[in-house]
Amino acid sequence: MNKQALITLLLALVAMAGHAQIHYRLEGNICRPDVTDTLSVIENRGFEKDGSILSETIDTLYIVNGNIVPIEGTLPESVTVTAMNKTLSTQLIHIMLTDGTTYINGTLNDFVVRQSGNPLADAMNQMEKDRLQITKEITDLLNSGEPIDTIALIAHEDSFVVSILKAHPNDQIGVVCMLDYADDICVLSPRRGIELIDMLDSTLVAKEPKLKGKKRDLQTRISTSEGAMFRDFTVEFNGKQQRLSDYVGRGQYVLVDFWASWCGPCREEIPNIVAAYSKYKDKGLQVVGVASLEESERSLKYVREQNIPYPQMFNAGMPVLQLYGIDGIPHIFLFAPDGTILARGLRGKDIGKKLEEIFNK
Repeated sequence: MNKQALITLLLALVAMAGHAQIHYRLEGNICRPDVTDTLSVIENRGFEKDGSILSETIDTLYIVNGNIVPIEGTLPESVTVTAMNKTLSTQLIHIMLTDGTTYINGTLNDFVVRQSGNPLADAMNQMEKDRLQITKEITDLLNSGEPIDTIALIAHEDSFVVSILKAHPNDQIGVVCMLDYADDICVLSPRRGIELIDMLDSTLVAKEPKLKGKKRDLQTRISTSEGAMFRDFTVEFNGKQQRLSDYVGRGQYVLVDFWASWCGPCREEIPNIVAAYSKYKDKGLQVVGVASLEESERSLKYVREQNIPYPQMFNAGMPVLQLYGIDGIPHIFLFAPDGTILARGLRGKDIGKKLEEIFNK
C-alpha cells in the first residue's frame, strides 16, 4: 500500500470513528395484558434552551396487550429513555438503549423496568433492584416506630451511590444514579453532592445538561445557604413588577414559598404555611408565595379558590429558581429582618418549629 493510500485509509477511519453510532433494538413485554397504548420514547438527557432543559422524542413505542412491538434505530451513543403516554397513565423509566437488544420483562415497580440483554441493561437492572431494596429498608424502618438515625440512613445511601459511581463513571448508569438517587445526600450537603458529581468523568458531565445544571444548582445552594444575604429578583404580572426586596430586608421575618398549583407536594404544604401565617402575622411575620413555572392565571385561580391570605408574586420562571439553586418545589425559605437567610428547605412541622424558636423566645 502506497503512502497516499495509507493516508486516505487513515482519514476514512478517523471520519468513521467521529461518526460512530450505536444500533439499538427494544422488545419484550410489560407484563400487563390489559394495556394497549402508544408511548413517546423521550431521551432523558434533554437539551438546554433559554435556561431550561427540554426533552426530545426519538421514537414511538406501541404496546399491544402488554407486548412491545419491537423498535430499532441508530443513535450517536448509548442513552437512557422514558416511554410514556400523554396522560402519564403508562410510564416506563430508565430504559437503556445501547448497541444491541434491550429486553423488557415487566417492571420492578410501577415505573422502573426490568431489563436485560446487554451489559449496560443488566447493570442498570441490578442497580434498580439494589435501590429498591434500600428504599424498602428505609420504609420499613419509618413504619416500625423505632428511633430513626437520619445520618446513618444518609450514610447508607451515600455508600450505595459511591459504589455505583465508582463502577460507572463513564456511562448512563452513573448519570441516572447521580440524578435520581443522590437527592437526599445533595439536600443534606450540597458540598458532598458536588464531590459525588466530580467522581464522574468530566467529559461525561460536560455533555449532560441535567448533570451540569445540578452541579450549578448545588454551587448556588452553597452560596445561598444559611447566613447568606438574600438575592433580589423581579417578576411581572399584568403589567406590574414586583421585587423580592418589596418584602425581604425590610425589618420583618419573611417566609417565602416557591410553589405551583400543579405540584402536589406544594399544595400539601400550603395549609402549614397558612397556619403559620395566621399564628404569627401579628407578631411580625410576613409570608410571600412565589408562584413558579406555570401560567400566572392558573396560579391566581388556585390562590382565589383556596382563599390563600398572604401576598403572591406571580410568573417566576426558571432563572428565578436558578438564582437560589432550587431544583424542585416546594422550596421554602425563612429570611431574617435584615434579609439574611435563616433557613431553607423547610417542610411540614419544621416550619412551625422554626418559627416557634423565633417568636416564642
